[in-house]
Amino acid sequence: MSIKNLIKILLDIEVNTEDILKLRENPKEYVTNEVAIEKLQDLFLLIDLAGSQEVNEYGKY
Repeated sequence: MSIKNLIKILLDIEVNTEDILKLRENPKEYVTNEVAIEKLQDLFLLIDLAGSQEVNEYGKY
């Protein structure tokens, strides 16, 4: 599945790039409104927070 399709399904916004790095660096260039920008920023924050979590062998943080 493409980045565009996943973002549409998850956030109900349309982006005009498949390059997630460029989208993260400058979302204003790839969406049409402020609400979409905020949603993308929240998505990237969630990704960052999930990546910083450590899980031990018992599945505990």
